[in-house]
Amino acid sequence: MKKLIKNISSLITLKEGNPEYRIGKELQNISEIKNGAIYFDEKIIWTGTSAEAELKLSKNEFTPAEILDYTGRTIMPGFVDSHSHIVFGGDRAIDFGKKLQGYSYKQIAEEGGGILNTVNGTRNATLDELVTKGEKLALEALAHGTTTIEIKSGYGLSTESEIKQLKAIQILKEKLPLKVISTFMGAHDFPPEFSNNREAYIDLLCNEMLPMVAELNLAEFCDAFVDEGYYTIDQGRRIFTRAKELGFKIRVHADEMACVNAAELAAEVGAYSADHLLFVSDEGINAMKNAGTVATMMPGTAYFIRMPYAPARKIIENGAITALASDCNPGSCYTQNMQLVMSLATINMKMTAEEAITASTINGAKALGISDSKGSLAVGKDSDFISIDSPSYIEMLYHFGVNHVKEVWIAGKKII
Repeated sequence: MKKLIKNISSLITLKEGNPEYRIGKELQNISEIKNGAIYFDEKIIWTGTSAEAELKLSKNEFTPAEILDYTGRTIMPGFVDSHSHIVFGGDRAIDFGKKLQGYSYKQIAEEGGGILNTVNGTRNATLDELVTKGEKLALEALAHGTTTIEIKSGYGLSTESEIKQLKAIQILKEKLPLKVISTFMGAHDFPPEFSNNREAYIDLLCNEMLPMVAELNLAEFCDAFVDEGYYTIDQGRRIFTRAKELGFKIRVHADEMACVNAAELAAEVGAYSADHLLFVSDEGINAMKNAGTVATMMPGTAYFIRMPYAPARKIIENGAITALASDCNPGSCYTQNMQLVMSLATINMKMTAEEAITASTINGAKALGISDSKGSLAVGKDSDFISIDSPSYIEMLYHFGVNHVKEVWIAGKKII
C-alpha cells in the first residue's frame, strides 16, 4: 500500500549519488531535505520537497492510499547496527562491579570472569532462554531506531553450544520485524578445556565447527578475536582461510586490547570489516583503506571498559570507510542504543553529527554487504526509516540519554 508523508521538517536521505558508502569529507553529506516528503510502499519510490509532492498529487502522478503530515518531525534511515552479541546466557553484573573497583578487563578475565563467565551461562541456557533474552534486547534496539542488526555467536565455544546460539539467532531472524545478520564467532576466546592446547581448539574450529555451521547454513559471516591474549595473526589467518573455503564472509575483532596488526590481517583476507580498532596502527588504517575494509568503531565499549577511544579523526581523514556499531554484549558494552553510541562518538571521538549519522546508516550497511538495500532512503531501497520527534536531527545528540525515536518503519510498515 503506497503512502505519502509530507511536511517533514528534516528529511535525511543520504541518497545523493546513491553511494554504497561515504568517506572523508563526503561523510558530511547526509542529503537533508527541508520540508521534505517521501512516497513509498515496501520500497522507496520517491523523495523530494513537499511542494514537489503536492504538484505530483495534483497531476495524479502519486496515488497514495494514505497521506500523513509530519510537521515538526525528522525522518532518517533506520540504524544499521553491524556488530552485536545480544544472544547469550547468564549475567555479568559481578564483573561490572569489579571493574568499578579498579579491575582491568584482562584481570577480570584472568580471575574467571569476562567472556568465559558468559560461556558458562550460555552453555547452561536452553535454546528458548537464549531466544527470549535475545528477543528482548533486539526489540529494545528496535525501539531506539535500529532496523538492521548483526548478531554473533561466540559464547558457546563448543560445537553443541555454538550451534545452539546460532539456532537461537536463526529463530530471531524469522520472528523479529527487523533484519538480522548472523555471524559465527567460535573464535571469541579459548574454552577452559582447551586452555593448555589452543591449537587443538583451532583444529576443532576448522575441521568440525565451521563445516557444520556451513552445512546447516546458520551464519553468513565468520569472525575471530585477533588480539593480545586471544588469537594470534597466524591463528586468525588459518581460521579465516578455512572459513572462506566454506563460503563465509569475514569480519575481524581487531586491535582492541593492543596493536597486533589485526587490521592489516583484515585487509589481507578481504574482511568486510575490522571492528574496535582502539590501538590500530597507521599502517592498519592505510591497509583497510586500500582493501575497502570498513573500520567499525564502538565508542560504547571504550567508554564501558575505560579504554582509549579509536582514532576516528585519523581514520576518517585518511579516507578509510568508517562505521559505528553498538557492540551490545553482557561484559564490555551493555547497551543497544545507537543514539547513545552516536552521542559518544561525537563527544569523545570528535565526529560531527553528520559523520555519526552516516557511519550508523549507509556505512554500517556497507560493513554488512547490504548497502544496495539498506542504509539510505534512495529509490528502490527498502523503506526502513525512523521518525524523530524533533524538527532537527541535532536534537537527537544534543538532548542525550533519552529516546528520541517516535516511530519505526520497516519495509513500509509502521512497527512502532
